[in-house]
Amino acid sequence: MFPDKIKTAALLLFLLFFNHAYSIRYYVDVNASGTGSGTNWTNAFTDLQSALSIAVFGDEIWVATGQYKPTGSTDRTVAFVLKDGVNIYGGFNGTETSLSQRDIALNPTTLSGDIGNTGDNADNSHNIIRGNNIASNITLDGFRIINGNSGSSYNGGGLKITNTLSGNLLVKNCYFFNNIATSYGGAIYLAAANLILEDCEFINNQSGSGNGGAICNGNNNGGYSNLIVRDTKFKNNVARVGACLYNTVRFQTLTIERCLITNNSSTISILDINHFDTARIMSTSIIGNRINDFSGNVLYVNGNNVNDIFEMTNCTFAHNYNTYINTIQDEIIRLEDSHLKISNCIIYGNTKYAGRQINTSATVSYSIVEGGHAAGINILDMDPMFINPNQGGNTNFDASSFDYTVMWNSPAVNSGDNSLLTPGHLLDLMQGQRIQGTIVDMGCYESSFLLTNNTLKMKDESAVIYDYFKKSIQITDISKVQNKPFRIFNTQGKMVKYGFVVSNEIKLELASGIYIIIIEGRKNNSFVVN
Repeated sequence: MFPDKIKTAALLLFLLFFNHAYSIRYYVDVNASGTGSGTNWTNAFTDLQSALSIAVFGDEIWVATGQYKPTGSTDRTVAFVLKDGVNIYGGFNGTETSLSQRDIALNPTTLSGDIGNTGDNADNSHNIIRGNNIASNITLDGFRIINGNSGSSYNGGGLKITNTLSGNLLVKNCYFFNNIATSYGGAIYLAAANLILEDCEFINNQSGSGNGGAICNGNNNGGYSNLIVRDTKFKNNVARVGACLYNTVRFQTLTIERCLITNNSSTISILDINHFDTARIMSTSIIGNRINDFSGNVLYVNGNNVNDIFEMTNCTFAHNYNTYINTIQDEIIRLEDSHLKISNCIIYGNTKYAGRQINTSATVSYSIVEGGHAAGINILDMDPMFINPNQGGNTNFDASSFDYTVMWNSPAVNSGDNSLLTPGHLLDLMQGQRIQGTIVDMGCYESSFLLTNNTLKMKDESAVIYDYFKKSIQITDISKVQNKPFRIFNTQGKMVKYGFVVSNEIKLELASGIYIIIIEGRKNNSFVVN
């Protein structure tokens, strides 16, 4: 018995070695004019399906710039079918010898579902790409995936990936544009699958009367999906529910990190996250989105099991609007249960319900929340002082045209809680180090502003004086600062007190040290507490 096991193991090792040693790279170039053998750029296949038809586990396919369609016919059911163990790369000009030589932006490689009448999406491919029963880790990298239309009987106009819990699909540097679903997943539909999206863009995808304009997680087929979305943009996506994301069954894990979610529109929700073991949104900008329903939410999270973990950390959630013309009856952010958490975030300028932007049961800490949050911990009801926010209108817009980083004297700077950061996730939206100095900022961007000794030297002697005996700030001319907000920082840059100037005295209870007080419209003043 034991020798048989050794023989089996040896055979498997031999097969793995044999397969690796003879892995083949196939080349595809729509403009090639050679033999069509696919063995090099000169003799490349001129269509991707030819390469997919002969590639086996361990092979890879390189595809040059140009447009490729799943079929030359009008059969909408034909798709590019991913193969287990086969990586596919686009973005080549047709001369490269290594992946590092690619210029994806300069050499767009397009997978198009526009197989029928050009420009008429009614006869487009149901799925441009499909993957099923992938048992290994494979990569799809460097493609524009456009003009899929799943129709009423299919899901995932751009990509449909199913039954892939033993393996993993990495989709990287891909651009999903103008894909449509009638029911679920305009751009992507996944079910019982492990999917990673990195450095992608989802633009103008829709599930107009359905759910998940960009992405939908559906039927579990015996297992629950794991989805990671990182360094990705979502713009102009549309759905009835979940313009960017919707799930009909629970995620095992969901991670959204360093993403820009802007200018999307929906009747009911933009991000609609229903049930999960663990879900996290980190260092993400959710700005300028629109819903239109009396009980709609830009972010809706439902984790009804007390063991379900949801954390939204270091995100900026600003200037999102509910444009419903009659009475609104729900907050722009709804977390259904108190074990679902928001921390180190900026939540400002969104449509309010009963003066609130977040429902009262949500657990919120160390965040700027306009209008406050009664049950919160260390909540600042203050202007975050964005550098150049959108000041006009109450409808969706592209936040890329504005600047939602914060000014150096913003109350968001150095005011978060380091202990609430997720270990191993210490980059901001621009991939800068998350902590500059000693204390994390609130919001998706980490400033490089530190209150140094040079900052402390900026004086406005006539404005404030520290009275040692009374342990208070004495304001010599209150007429200049009446009702202005003030903030007091220690030399590590942490805000230790804030409020509004209502009299000529601000009482303090501070430990010994050097502090700086900033009053809106005045220069800074430093003072010493002995």
